[in-house]
Amino acid sequence: MVSLIKVLTVHRYPIVREAFKSALSSEPDVLIIGQTSSCDDALRIISEQRPDVLIVSFIKPNISGPDLVRKARQIDPSIKILAFVVGKLVEIQRALLGLQVEGLLRWDCQLDEIRLALRRVYEDGTYISQQIADALLDESDVYKEIKLSVRQLQVLKMIAEGFTNKRISAELGISYDTVKTHVRVILKKLDAADRAQAVSKAYDLDMLSLSDEPDSDTIGCLY
Repeated sequence: MVSLIKVLTVHRYPIVREAFKSALSSEPDVLIIGQTSSCDDALRIISEQRPDVLIVSFIKPNISGPDLVRKARQIDPSIKILAFVVGKLVEIQRALLGLQVEGLLRWDCQLDEIRLALRRVYEDGTYISQQIADALLDESDVYKEIKLSVRQLQVLKMIAEGFTNKRISAELGISYDTVKTHVRVILKKLDAADRAQAVSKAYDLDMLSLSDEPDSDTIGCLY
């Protein structure tokens, strides 16, 4: 008897869920046990029916995707995650390293690749689409290392907290003009147009999650 791969698909749009069903339901070893756009419904199905593989979107505006993955693992640590991603390199890295999903595919992949990835992750393997793998290699070559001094990192964190230049000057005991110079250098190094964009990029690069008292004189982050 063929061992069936039980699959749950989660996506906000019915047409996408039907596309998954169309691509997979004709496979003799695949059983679609559920389709939903609701995280609550997905977690209920995972708890009650224990799917082998969860197919979920992983797109920056859709914050429920990562949250669903974390909660699904709490319910069933053995569940395999096949994620469809659209986003920048840093988001792909987070999907791999942070959420530890077994499979990563782009939305424009072929149906045969979905079937291949599904079986690969079900068999305790991993699958990364060639486009994503190539992007990781390409970005590692062209992105430069950003190094902020300890003081610049302090200023950046205060900017993120909404401090004005005047308040930063008072908190750090440095002149107003020195703060302005630090801000100007930070914007240049992060290739940011303004303070808000600098903070956004810093969060994307995990620069603001570092400790307040770094060990070295400079802190590097690949970008």
